Amino acid sequence: MRWGNLVFHRLGVLFSTLALAGCCPDSFYEIFTDAPMVRLPIDEAVHCSGGEWWYYTGTLNTAEGKNFGVEAVIFHAAGRRIGIPTVDAWISHYAVLDREANTYTFDQCYWFDWFPRCTKTQGFDLHTPLVRMKGSDGRDHITAATGEGLYALELDLVDQRGVILHGLNGYVPYGELYSFYYSRPIMQAIGTLVVDGETLDVEGEFWFDRQWGRDVINPYLKWDWFSLRLADGSSVMLFSFHETEPVLHEGTYIPPTGDAITLSGEDFTIQPIRWWTSPETGVTYPVAWEILIPSQSLELSVNAVADFQEFDARRTSQNIYWEGLCTIKGTRNGEPITGSAYVELTNY
Repeated sequence: MRWGNLVFHRLGVLFSTLALAGCCPDSFYEIFTDAPMVRLPIDEAVHCSGGEWWYYTGTLNTAEGKNFGVEAVIFHAAGRRIGIPTVDAWISHYAVLDREANTYTFDQCYWFDWFPRCTKTQGFDLHTPLVRMKGSDGRDHITAATGEGLYALELDLVDQRGVILHGLNGYVPYGELYSFYYSRPIMQAIGTLVVDGETLDVEGEFWFDRQWGRDVINPYLKWDWFSLRLADGSSVMLFSFHETEPVLHEGTYIPPTGDAITLSGEDFTIQPIRWWTSPETGVTYPVAWEILIPSQSLELSVNAVADFQEFDARRTSQNIYWEGLCTIKGTRNGEPITGSAYVELTNY
């Protein structure tokens, strides 16, 4: 961002914050705190300015051996209240990869909250026509179904690992700026999924991401994001922003127990090894990667379960991205290791 634009951006944030102060006590926090950090449980709830999201990706299985990949997310862009009535924007995305049918089904919607109330609640309780989410302290509930009523989902999720604050305190680089970011990398899920009119009992594991801040406002940034869950109970989050100078690489290694370890760009490499071009949009994405994390003696091959997991979100979040379920095969200390991953490739 050019310096002049940055000044105007900061001034706009300041004026909005001043207007919000009376009804949103935490609106000053990010701007005027020397070392901002995630504050739970208050930060589970909706914020009054900037952008934010509640993001679930994971796998579901039936006792009969059917397998699915699921993405469910709600985005929120808070209106800027400078002495006049305004509106909050909400967007939801929902996608299901049906591995048996070899299909990828997605849907999206947006709606506006006119004259939003400035309230703080315990946890979150979010309602859109497509996806609903409710949660607090790692005990969450999701319902979703496409506009045609396909893949109607109802899940209860329970955190098995605890909150992970990325960047040690939860305030991490976001492109050239910063955002708040925490995850619950292992959430046990149990519930039902309706497929072809049949209600299936399902269970599985999900990764939950919560991110927000005044700088989370640009839908056109190009980035990669990896969530890796390994069979030994460890997890890894990696991301890259391509349009910074130099390219920004950050991550977190999460052992089965104990403290998470922050990874810098020198601590890992991500090498694309196979590409796929969408026949719908003409966009080309990598769909297989070699990932090396020498400090953890990890050498991993990550491969898309299906190449065609592209989400055309131009009518809601105004971008196109690839959000895909992947498999992991590799080694740790030379011994075989497997796992499951979700990879997001945005604005290619």
